[in-house]
Amino acid sequence: MSKDKEIKQYIKNNELDLEKIINEYSSYIATIINNMASALSNEDKEEIISEVFFILWKNKHKLDINKNLSSYIAGITRNLVKEYLRKIKIDVDISDYENSLYNYDKIDLLDDNVEEISKIEEKLKNMKKIDKTIFLDFYYSFKSIKDIAKEQKISEFSVKQRLYRIRNKIRKEGK
Repeated sequence: MSKDKEIKQYIKNNELDLEKIINEYSSYIATIINNMASALSNEDKEEIISEVFFILWKNKHKLDINKNLSSYIAGITRNLVKEYLRKIKIDVDISDYENSLYNYDKIDLLDDNVEEISKIEEKLKNMKKIDKTIFLDFYYSFKSIKDIAKEQKISEFSVKQRLYRIRNKIRKEGK
C-alpha cells in the first residue's frame, strides 16, 4: 500500500471510488488477516476481504472524508477476523489487540478511534525509523514480537523494550 490517503481522495463524482480502493487496499487487508489468523483458508480470507469492502460501501455516508481510509479499513478488518474466528471456534489469543478492535456496524463510534489513531500516527512521525517500524508492525500489521525481532535483526527483548518505551512516550505526549 502506498502512502495513506484521506477518504476525500477516493471520492469521484460524489461517490466513493470503490474500484480504486479495492485495487489499493486489498493487499493491506490480506496482510492484516494473515497476521491475525494465518490458519484461515484462502477462501475464508477472500470472503473477509470482500466483506470489508461491502461494509465500507454500506457505511460510506457515515465516513469522515478528512480521515485516513486505512484506519477505517484496519478497524473493520480486525473486527471481521475476530468475529470469523469466534464463528469457527479457533481459539486465538488476541488480548494484546482487544483495545484496538472496533465495532464495524457503528462507524460513528469508530470515528473517535480514527481520531486517536491519527494522533498516534502524528507522534510516530517524530520517532526513529526502527521504532516506528516496530510499532506499526506490532499494532497495525499484527506481527509477532519474534517475527519483528527476526526482521529487524535484534533480540525479542529489545523489541519488547522498544514497544514499552514507545507506548510510554505516546502516553506522555498525549497528556
